[in-house]
Amino acid sequence: MGAETIELTGAGWQRHDFYMRLALVVESGAKCLGSHVGAVMVRDDRVLGSGYNGTPAGYPNCTASERGCRRCALRREQPDAALSGRLYDICLCVHAEQNAMATAARFGVAVEGAVLYTTLQPCFNCLKELMQVRLSGVVFRRAWQAGHPDYAWVATEYDSLVEHYRSKRGMFSRLAQAEAVEAGVEAAEAGTRK
Repeated sequence: MGAETIELTGAGWQRHDFYMRLALVVESGAKCLGSHVGAVMVRDDRVLGSGYNGTPAGYPNCTASERGCRRCALRREQPDAALSGRLYDICLCVHAEQNAMATAARFGVAVEGAVLYTTLQPCFNCLKELMQVRLSGVVFRRAWQAGHPDYAWVATEYDSLVEHYRSKRGMFSRLAQAEAVEAGVEAAEAGTRK
């Protein structure tokens, strides 16, 4: 299922872009050796919680010096091991979306009806958790895929979850990026100058 896109010309794009930029700032704290992801939960134009992906609080990070997560250590030791979509059972990293929910919960903030802005489309497990807390929307920057070929069937199940989520809750959309449009305009302008 293709994600709906919030276009630059769409109503509210600038507000969505504002919160996505906050998620990008949060993403800068990620220590995972895989993807860096940041997430921000918003309701009524107020940030309820934020998080980035990394090991649980107080546990060693996934850096060369701290060696926190065995899966990240394998990425470092065996860069050609094709770990995408594999060995999640030994991954210690808490996903950005999970950390955003946990932050809100730790401070007693209800998240029902909020919109989650995340720099990477939620994975299968995070999507299930986000559905469970009854968010009214998810807006993401980069697409996620079930990366391991042995698990291609996950994409079908994921699409079913997204369809159900949209039918009950509302928005599940990718945010069009101004940088991509600006790069396209610059390329077109460069082509006409030749």
